Amino acid sequence: MMKKLIAIFLILILFNGANAQEIVSGKSQAKKISLQPSYERGIPPNLFVDMNFVDNNANGILENEESAILELKITNKGKGPAQGLLVTIKDNYYDPEFKIEDQKEIAFIEPGKTKNVLIPINAGFNIKTAEHKLEINVTEHFGYDMDPAYLILNSLEYQKPKLVFSGLEIIDYGKGTGAIIEDGQLQPGELVKVKVVVQNIGQNISLNTQYKIVCANENIYLGNYEGTLGDLAIGEVKEFWIELSPNKRVIEQEKLPIFFSLTEDIGMGNLKDFQLPIFLNKRPPDPIIKEVKADIKSLTKKLPRFEYKSNKFTANISNVFKIWNVPVSKTKRKNSVAVVFGIENYINLPPAPYAKNDAKIVKEYFEKTLGVEQVVIYTNEEVEGFIFDNVFDPDIGELQMAIIDTVSDVFVFYSGHGIPNKKGDRIYLFPSDGKIEKLETQGYDMNKFYKNLEKLNAHSVTVFIDACFSGVSRSTEKINTENLVAMKGGVKLAPKFYQPWATDKNFSVFNSSGVNETSLGFDPSQTGLFTYYLCAGLQGKADANHNNKITFKELKHYVIKNVKIVSKKIRGLQTPEFHGNDDMILVEF
Repeated sequence: MMKKLIAIFLILILFNGANAQEIVSGKSQAKKISLQPSYERGIPPNLFVDMNFVDNNANGILENEESAILELKITNKGKGPAQGLLVTIKDNYYDPEFKIEDQKEIAFIEPGKTKNVLIPINAGFNIKTAEHKLEINVTEHFGYDMDPAYLILNSLEYQKPKLVFSGLEIIDYGKGTGAIIEDGQLQPGELVKVKVVVQNIGQNISLNTQYKIVCANENIYLGNYEGTLGDLAIGEVKEFWIELSPNKRVIEQEKLPIFFSLTEDIGMGNLKDFQLPIFLNKRPPDPIIKEVKADIKSLTKKLPRFEYKSNKFTANISNVFKIWNVPVSKTKRKNSVAVVFGIENYINLPPAPYAKNDAKIVKEYFEKTLGVEQVVIYTNEEVEGFIFDNVFDPDIGELQMAIIDTVSDVFVFYSGHGIPNKKGDRIYLFPSDGKIEKLETQGYDMNKFYKNLEKLNAHSVTVFIDACFSGVSRSTEKINTENLVAMKGGVKLAPKFYQPWATDKNFSVFNSSGVNETSLGFDPSQTGLFTYYLCAGLQGKADANHNNKITFKELKHYVIKNVKIVSKKIRGLQTPEFHGNDDMILVEF
């Protein structure tokens, strides 16, 4: 009897709680047994994650009925296996139309291996416009968890078309009309043609647009009163013609009872039962067309970005080049001189992250890669007072004394704050001890800068500037931007730069961004984003035709392309600018 009870007990365990009587009687069906992986404590893992976000139309905004992917490349750089990994995503904003797969499990990641985790994100049609802060957590069975990271992602509700009546014109002459008086007005007893003008002033295309006109007076004849206009793009204007003839019994003094409707496929931009402004014996007003453009600017301000404090996270770029490995080239520039500025710490302003590093690494590239014979570097507190005058004055400045007239090649690199005046028409380089209140005396006007460089009468001048001029500080994925100068509301920078490159083919300038953009820092390399790709390009990655020579054109294309791509994934579009001779060879290996 005891043996039988033990056997039944073992069967109960095997079938995970099935009814004992059913088991004994043979009525129970076998259930699937879920086996959990076996984890063993040992040498700890060391986890790193590279993050990326891509949406279907690649504009960085999750729009209605759009899907996207959050990609996490999890690498174990430790000596022990990562076990029982759980990736969780938590949204700070609830919207049932914002759908995300919020949990993924990974049993093991062996040392030196990488696992790709794809988190699908989908937007329903009625998604709301909101900012979503997605908290990304990676935990491990034995507690070797990662610090959280965040994806700041904006969703955008459906942008509606908006169909409006823009105006009409009465045509009472020509074929198909029968006027009593040809005066552009409507009289009882006439047959006229009416041109109706419509416009889409919304922020989306109006699909399969149709019109219909009805009249509540049987004494008014309508012809061609319904039809199809097709699709209307944002701001697009279309017109159609109807026939109209009130008989002699029509005596209205007010608008005629003629009503107009426009419909489109989605049904959210419709115009319904609009009474047309048609009077007897009165000329209608001229049509009014509005200037409407797609609001791209507001979208580009909402680009997704990652936030994280741990150096075990990277975002959007998994292959960070080792730009501190500075290559030595064949290029040697005899009698050449370079001046390098890197102002990271300001006494009276927020810092410019990594600007000192920019100066240090560019000095190395000037010497080893560009073959500059003499390079002088100034960083932080060394850049104070009237140092720019002391260096660049064309008569008594230090640079003037170091060059040979028409022989020397001159290179200048500046990383730090560029400050606009409040009118937005002038830009200044700024010393570390400068005060905004004394911008025009302590700052160094860019026009003066370019003019003085031109007056040196060097063989060539090449300038690299990693600074933004928009009035805000340099930001990175980890560091927020700060205002540097109180600009008047709505002021858009429009400085008029002196342009020596327009007349001198040997005068070249690389700016890290447009004047109304922010130049970003790049956390993985701890340099400016522009400086990072400038150095990567000079390593040889800009050599598009692989002839071991890098021209300005090749460097320009490489830097502009990559900075634009990566900047959009950090905090917003940054577009470097180049002025100069495309064909000039910068370096040869």
